[in-house]
Parts: sequence; C-alpha cells; structure tokens
Amino acid sequence: MSGFYSVLASLLKYIFVTVIYLFIFAIIRMIFLDIKKANSDKRKPQHDTTYLEVITNKNNLYFDVESSYPLTSDVVIIGRGEDCTISINDLYMSNQNTQLWFEDKEWYIADMGSTNGTYINGEKMTDEPLILDSGDRIRIGQVEFVIVIVGE
Repeated sequence: MSGFYSVLASLLKYIFVTVIYLFIFAIIRMIFLDIKKANSDKRKPQHDTTYLEVITNKNNLYFDVESSYPLTSDVVIIGRGEDCTISINDLYMSNQNTQLWFEDKEWYIADMGSTNGTYINGEKMTDEPLILDSGDRIRIGQVEFVIVIVGE
C-alpha cells in the first residue's frame, strides 16, 4: 500500500510543478502583451494633416480620449457637447470650449467664453485669438494637447 502512496505523491508533485510553470508562463505572457500594447500606444500617429496629440496620461482620466485628433476641417470646435468636432466628455470643459480655425495659411485658436478657460503653453488665453505654432501646448479642461502642424 505504501508503494501506491509513493506513486500518488510523485504524480501529484509533477502535476503541481506543471501547474506552477503554466501559471508563471501565463504571467509572463500577460506582461509581454501589456508592454507590447503600451509601446504601440506611444507610437506617433502617421498623419498627413495637422493634428492634436494628447499628452495627458490617459490612465489618470475618468473619460476616454483618443491618442490624437486630426484637424481635417478648416473650423474645429472642441468641447463636451456632442455637436463639437472634437467631443470629449470632460466635466471641466464647456459644451463649446475652444475653436481652432485655418485661415491665411495659419492655425488660430480662441476660447469661446468657457468657464474654465483655455491655456496655451501654460498661460490662460485672453479674449484675443492667437496664432498657433507647431509644438504649442493646449490645455482644455483636464486634457493637454500638443499641436503638430504638418508642412511647417
């Protein structure tokens, strides 16, 4: 009878070791897939048009944002409202917060009388529209963008 228990103990030992190896393999695979996903998120989007790239850590936000927003029309409205060109469900944004438009080969930006304002390179905008340069940082609500002007 003791031979039976010894064979059973050996069999259970091998099964236990196999389960441990499978568990470790699953954890390593999960880490690899997480790293692969994080690296693919950091890649620069390939745009042939001017775009806004989100530089805010998306993990710290309670709402979803894209990694970039192409500016495909000459007038772009950013805000919380569903009728906006770029609609972001951020409670710190007004329904129509900020307007960007393309005129005379320049991109302009203006705050649309929002409650919390629009910030360019860390400074709150006044009522006057500004001309944007590639690399300018735009903060609207809790989201910060960098504008990448293609062809500049």
